[in-house]
Amino acid sequence: GVTRGVTQRTAVVRSQQYNLAFCPAGGVDQQLEYICKMGRQYIRNWRNPFSTAAWIHLTIVRCHPFDDGNGRLARLLCSIPLIKHGFPPLALMPEFKTAYYEGMNRAWDGDFSTLIACFFESMRTALVHVERLVDTDYDVVGRRVAINGVPVSVAERDGEDVGMVAS
Repeated sequence: GVTRGVTQRTAVVRSQQYNLAFCPAGGVDQQLEYICKMGRQYIRNWRNPFSTAAWIHLTIVRCHPFDDGNGRLARLLCSIPLIKHGFPPLALMPEFKTAYYEGMNRAWDGDFSTLIACFFESMRTALVHVERLVDTDYDVVGRRVAINGVPVSVAERDGEDVGMVAS
């Protein structure tokens, strides 16, 4: 896709809790070059993969280079230092949404501790869920799934699988 530098679209997120401003459209491409340069350097040299992941995530989200998919891109790229250090990719669990936005705002002001803690605790929670799956018995027939004998169906949105919900 093309960046907002090409489309010249402005991006702002406003909610009752948070107001996030993003890089002006005219500065997006230059900011992306900086993020790539510094990201490569940080991945090679930083010893704390969670600090590196938090920096990469914050800078990509705050740059907001594309009209859509910026959060997914940020989670994917910030997972690189985590994976390089033996951790799984970042998984932001829904119950950490408030802590995530608070962490993003604090990190923007220079304090990354809340965002790093959010990433770490969310990863720990995700791993607990994964560990539970190890003891789970799945039976898949077509689009029907039974988990430990309880039938569930695959949720769909515009023909796209988005997860499983209890039947």
